Amino acid sequence: MTADCIIRPARPADLDAIWSLVRRAVAHMNALGNPQWGADYPTKAHYQADLERGELFAAAGPEGQLLGVACINGTEAPEYAAVPWSYRGPVRSIHRLAVDPAVQRQGIASAFFAFAEAQARAAGCGAVHLDTYCRNDRMQALLVRLGYIRRGEVHLHDRPLPYPCYEKCL
Repeated sequence: MTADCIIRPARPADLDAIWSLVRRAVAHMNALGNPQWGADYPTKAHYQADLERGELFAAAGPEGQLLGVACINGTEAPEYAAVPWSYRGPVRSIHRLAVDPAVQRQGIASAFFAFAEAQARAAGCGAVHLDTYCRNDRMQALLVRLGYIRRGEVHLHDRPLPYPCYEKCL
């Protein structure tokens, strides 16, 4: 399914709506048995910093309503150095992707991935790298459908279980 949305740079006026959306997404993930995010991560300050760096993007619906959010940049977590990536040059990474539970499974996350891949190609990057929590079965299934390959795993945010890392070479 293709989402009826546009991906645009987030604006300072979006921050409160973004944070509300993220809190709903966290509650939904936890209800599905995925404790990937909690009170400690991500915080509103993470999204504020992403916004200030110009790395925060919003999915907006036909009437401008906020449907999702993600940080997309060329920065990888230090833990990624140990992952046996196929591509080791400049990449785009996706961080803190959240979709409003009311519109999940409607192509919003896929639109973010298409946007990140286009952004990577335009910047001359050879791949997109990201991680997700091992209990985030829905995201892992989406990544496989979109052609991402699992390359390893890392431990992040003091969580006991690993974060599988995925790569799509462009």
